[in-house]
Order: sequence, then structure tokens, then C-alpha cells
Amino acid sequence: MRSLQIFKLWGIPFNVHPYWFAILFLFSWSISNQVNLTSGEFYNVKEAWIIGFLTSFFLLATIIFHEVFHTFVCLNQGVIIKKITFYFLGAILQIEKDCQTALGNIKIAIVRPLLCFLTALMLLFISYLGESNEQIFLNIVNRVAILNLFLGFLNLIPIGSLDGGNLLKSIIWYFSGSKNKGRNFLNKLTLVLSTLVFGFGVLCLFSFNFYYGLLLAFLGLFGINSSKSDNQFYKIENILKLSKVSDLKLKPLRKIEFNSNLVKLNNIVKNKKYNQDKYLFLTNSGRYDGYIEEKILKSISVKKWAGTFVEDFKKSINKLSCVNCNAELWRAIEKIEQSKEGIILVFNSAGIPLGIVDRNRIGYFVFDKLGLKLPSNIISKLNSKNQYPLGMELPRIIKLMRKKGEIE
Repeated sequence: MRSLQIFKLWGIPFNVHPYWFAILFLFSWSISNQVNLTSGEFYNVKEAWIIGFLTSFFLLATIIFHEVFHTFVCLNQGVIIKKITFYFLGAILQIEKDCQTALGNIKIAIVRPLLCFLTALMLLFISYLGESNEQIFLNIVNRVAILNLFLGFLNLIPIGSLDGGNLLKSIIWYFSGSKNKGRNFLNKLTLVLSTLVFGFGVLCLFSFNFYYGLLLAFLGLFGINSSKSDNQFYKIENILKLSKVSDLKLKPLRKIEFNSNLVKLNNIVKNKKYNQDKYLFLTNSGRYDGYIEEKILKSISVKKWAGTFVEDFKKSINKLSCVNCNAELWRAIEKIEQSKEGIILVFNSAGIPLGIVDRNRIGYFVFDKLGLKLPSNIISKLNSKNQYPLGMELPRIIKLMRKKGEIE
């Protein structure tokens, strides 16, 4: 469902998802029911709904208010934000560039919980100064204050992508000087805490309260899967940063002598192993002297093949997308995505072509590094398509790495 823009600040659109209107209604209904059950002798049904609606409305309003200040701090710490969308009890930021310093990330992580606590204290102080004849108003203020306290403590839980998790990760980064130490520690802590929550949820499920137990078990599973996913993501990042193109098993170059005619070219094309192969590299006394495309066969009459030579269609190797064999693997992926054919030519330090790299070979290499072996029948099917195996989104991972400052 498409989000709705409520305002624009610093060139950034602030949107709300349509789910927010459903949340507003559900919160209003839930709070009004609670008021009827606990204070039915003081408030009628209409007043209970007023308390429920205004409590929900002002809670969501404080979330927007906090996010404005959070965005201001983010911008001051060098974060580039494209869009902000409010979901449930928080917001999702579409970020183009993250903060690159530990101290900056600490400031960003602490601002939302701090604002929740300050808002709660301010509202409780207003409630303390209120008159006894303002019971509906005081009821609303107290409820919004308590909910802000809850959100403040919730955001400080050191798990995953919550502010508390980012804060812990950034503090470790600040004192250790290593960004990855904080990330690894947080990932392990998330796994431990999520496992404990899942276990407690299962216990509640069969011993105390079925619904609360089911909710806790679900949250625990979500945390466990999130931890495993982040750990896998971290491993892939390291593979892309630390591996070289020379570590790959390159696809051999198809060669043909520069003085060969099109009849010989046709014989080579008929016996090719991979359908996506389109280029042949000309050799002259063992040295590479350009390349040709096999589609030239379609442009020349078969009757003229014997008297037509491949060197007449020679193109410079420099026109092909290429990469040095000592380059990092992530650079090769970027080059592949920029090329039209989805392949790149690999050179050694002396400028001699060594072979070709495509999406398949990079994908299989990453899978192998992760300890995952694909069945041969799947590999044979995937070889006919120049795609990363099983939908592996390596280009998206590289974009996220660049956004976080992991690569230049």
C-alpha cells in the first residue's frame, strides 16, 4: 500500500503508512475498553472513547515529534536520508549514506530513547500540576506519558536494529576502534536474548498464558532468524571484501587464429559449451590480437564464408569491460552489473587476458565459501542463465556496504 506524505522537512518527505490509521483505531478501541473495565464508574462510553482516541493520537504525534529531532541529529552527523515512513510505533528511514563515525552513531542511537523519557517526565509533571476537575485531560496525559516511558525502555533493549542495539554496537566500536567487534558482539547478544525469550515464550504457552506465550515465542523466533541472517550477511561482506578475482575459477577464453575463415569460426560456434558465450579472441602467434562476435556469421552469406576471414571483423579488447585479477571481488560484481552482457574480461598485471567472469561463477564461489554445496543438476540448469544462483542479491549487498562505509 502506498504511503501518504504528511509534510516535508529539510527536503525529506515524512510519510505515514495507511496501517497507521488502523493502528489509531485499534489503540483507541483497546484503551477505551480498558477505561470501561477499570474506571467505568467515572467515565461513560463516549468519554472512554475520547480518552482512547486522544491517547492514541497524541502518542503517534509524539513519535513524529521525536523522529523530527532524530532526523536533525542524523543530518548533522552526515547521514543522507531520502525518505522517512512511519510504521506501527516507529519509522523506517530510507538512507543513502550512513554515519561513518562511532561517536556520531552513539548520538543518533541515544536521541529517540532520550526524547521518550523527557516527554514522559514533562507530561507527568503536567499531570502532577493538574486540577482534580480535569480528570479526562489528566487521564490522557498520564497514559501518553506511560506509553512514552514504555517506548523509551523498549528502544534501549540491545537487540538487532533497535536504538539500544545500535547504541551498544557503536559504544564497542568507539572504545575498541573496530566497527566489526561491536557488530559481532551485538549479533551474538541478539541470538542469546532471542533464544531466552523464545524459551520463556514456550514455557508461558503451555503453563501460564497462551496468547502472551505465543507472542513471546514469535518475537524470539524473529530475533533468532534476524541474528542468523545478519551473521550470514556479515560473512558474505567479508567474502566480497577479502577475496580477489584471481580466487575465482575463470571461464576459459575461446580462441581462434586471426587468419581463420568463417567456416572454421562456424565449427567452433557449433561446438561451444555455453549458450551465452558470444565472443572469440583472436590470436596471432600465441598473442591476443583483439576479439570478434560470433554473430558476424549471420551477416555474411554462407557461400562467402570460405573466402572471408575473421580478422576483417576484429575489435579492440579495450572495448570490453575488464578487471584486474588482483581486484577485490566486489569491484568485479560492480563491473559486471555495469556491462551490457553481464560478463567481464580478467587481465593479469601484465595486461594479458586470463579468462571471463560472469554472475554464475561469482555466485558459486560465494556459496562455496559459505560452505554451501549446490547439487550438480541445479548448477547445470543455472549455467544456461547468467544469473546469481538462487536469487543471491550480491549487487544489493554491495550497495548496502557502500552506504555503511564498508567499501570506498
